Amino acid sequence: MKQKQIKAPTHEVFHVVGDGENARWTKIGVAWAHKDKEGLNLAVNYSPLVNGRTVVRKIKPATEVSK
Repeated sequence: MKQKQIKAPTHEVFHVVGDGENARWTKIGVAWAHKDKEGLNLAVNYSPLVNGRTVVRKIKPATEVSK
C-alpha cells in the first residue's frame, strides 16, 4: 500500500492592517505551492472582520529567520 506523503506548507498567509513599521501582521493560515509553481492551495483558519489586506509570504528556513 502506497502512503500519501504529507508535505510541509511552503508559504504563510497573513492579514495585515496598516503600513510600514506600524503594520500589524496576524498569521491566519498556510499555503502549499503547486508542483508547476504557478499557483497556491490555501488553508485559511481565520476570516478577519476588519479592513486590511491578505499577504502570502514564502516560509524561510529557521536559520534565516533567526538572523
